Amino acid sequence: MKGYLKILLGLLLAVGLASCEDDQGEIEYVIAGRAWTGDVGMNADNGEALFSTFEFGLDGFGVETQFYASDGALYDQYRFRWYWGDSYNRNLVLDYGTNGISFMDDVRVYGDRLSGIFYLSDNAPGFNFELRME
Repeated sequence: MKGYLKILLGLLLAVGLASCEDDQGEIEYVIAGRAWTGDVGMNADNGEALFSTFEFGLDGFGVETQFYASDGALYDQYRFRWYWGDSYNRNLVLDYGTNGISFMDDVRVYGDRLSGIFYLSDNAPGFNFELRME
């Protein structure tokens, strides 16, 4: 009986310690190397609604490809550098170089969905988004 109790305690300890691991690596593993598509509140120069596909590389770089929502035609494509803006791995910074910096705050990943609040810039209003993994 004591043997079973020791095994049970050992398993509980192992599970408890595993849950204390850093989430950054796990989240990066989930989002990197995949395409995430959805509406982040962007519009074309003519006012037409766009949707975006984000691809995050493990090297800290990525690509955003924008399409017209009406017919799916290509609008534009931008490269960015991405990194976590906080130690809790909830706020992604998307640095587009000369095209500015955007933010994905309160990032959550649930299965094949990535959600949060998208800010085009520091002073832009936030847009609640949900991207689907392709």
